[in-house]
Amino acid sequence: MLPKDKFDIQAIEHFKTAPPSQVVPLLPELLTWIQDMNWPVAEPTIELLMTYPTEITPLVEDVLLGDDDMWKYWCLQRIVPNLPFYSKMVLANAVEQIAQSVNPRDADLVKLAKSVLLSFES
Repeated sequence: MLPKDKFDIQAIEHFKTAPPSQVVPLLPELLTWIQDMNWPVAEPTIELLMTYPTEITPLVEDVLLGDDDMWKYWCLQRIVPNLPFYSKMVLANAVEQIAQSVNPRDADLVKLAKSVLLSFES
């Protein structure tokens, strides 16, 4: 059922009609398909993930607290701003940690995190 490769959009389309009982257990694996938004499967995966905001919030938090800067970037860019307010509040500490980074290698990520934090106030 999971995508076989970065071109397997049909697998994601299948999930859009599957019952939540089949999709929710696979959300951690599905989230990995947005590690690079250049992959064809990434955009439809975002659409699918956003239908489960409560369930993906702790998974996104794990990404934001992890070591994969590209994955963090895409979560901050494409998922976090579109989550409901309560999910944003759950993620606020993780986003704040990124925004306070002083590593020059993370400059774009830090800038994005600061922008995301500002959007929490609106």
